[in-house]
Amino acid sequence: MKTNEIYVTNDGSCREEVLSEVEKYADYQGVTGKKRIHLRLLTEELLGMVNEITGKFYAYFWIEDDNKNYYINLQADVNMDPEMREELLKSSTSGKNAAAKGVMGKIKNLFQTYLSGLNNQSAFPDTDSYSYYTFGADSMSTFGSTNVWSLAQYKTNVSSEIPEGRMNEEWDELERSIVANIADDVSVGIDGSSVKIVVTTKR
Repeated sequence: MKTNEIYVTNDGSCREEVLSEVEKYADYQGVTGKKRIHLRLLTEELLGMVNEITGKFYAYFWIEDDNKNYYINLQADVNMDPEMREELLKSSTSGKNAAAKGVMGKIKNLFQTYLSGLNNQSAFPDTDSYSYYTFGADSMSTFGSTNVWSLAQYKTNVSSEIPEGRMNEEWDELERSIVANIADDVSVGIDGSSVKIVVTTKR
């Protein structure tokens, strides 16, 4: 099943409509208990991220599923107007991004960077050898049209490849994150002319 696609912006006006759609979806699918709460919490976290995106922003939100998982989707068109692109470009190349705190803050910055059209590693604001961009990517050498950043991959790399001092810092953020604790994965990638976030949680 797939819900209606809801047009969302970063002014918060879409919040109630989106949450209402999540509740209707849960009712129709018979989702109850913790899983119902998790779907709502993950949606709220995604909406919170949207509200923090710089400049004029719009995208589409929906939920779909298969026999194993629920997928919470947010998709934005890369072919934006020049004013919006300029605002995102300024944000994605600022020093503030490299110091992003929290898992959703980092995902937001990665999403903005993809959306502004900076699709190669050299353009990323935090490209040291332990960057959260590279440590969650399916390829540590390029950021091209097929790239997908994955929270699950990021967790694996944090635990196996980041030095102990840095690892403790990264794990602290993961342990404090609602999304990192209740989602099975979060992916950020380029799908044709769009940038897409998919939050995955098991049925």
